[in-house]
Amino acid sequence: MRRFEVWLIMKNPEFGRVVDNLGLCTIVTPDELNKLPSLLVAPMTTSFESIPSRVECIFEGAKGFIMIDQIRTIEKLCFIKKLGELENDVQINLCDRFQEFFAY
Repeated sequence: MRRFEVWLIMKNPEFGRVVDNLGLCTIVTPDELNKLPSLLVAPMTTSFESIPSRVECIFEGAKGFIMIDQIRTIEKLCFIKKLGELENDVQINLCDRFQEFFAY
């Protein structure tokens, strides 16, 4: 599990593997902290909202958004399947947006 990978995760393991409980997230934890039992992730969505905390991306041919305003900590046991990795330009944009988001 590495930074900028996209994973299918179980959002709330207490409710089992129901479809509404699954979601796409990108890992935002720096790789140096991968030994921790949980990782920081930013959920992904295809719903558009014009707010600066959403980073546009194309993943598996679909336009979507990374929601940095919804970051959360997820235990590694909730990670179900690696689906891919963000493209380099999206990685750079995401880091820039995080810096803006936490600047003040």
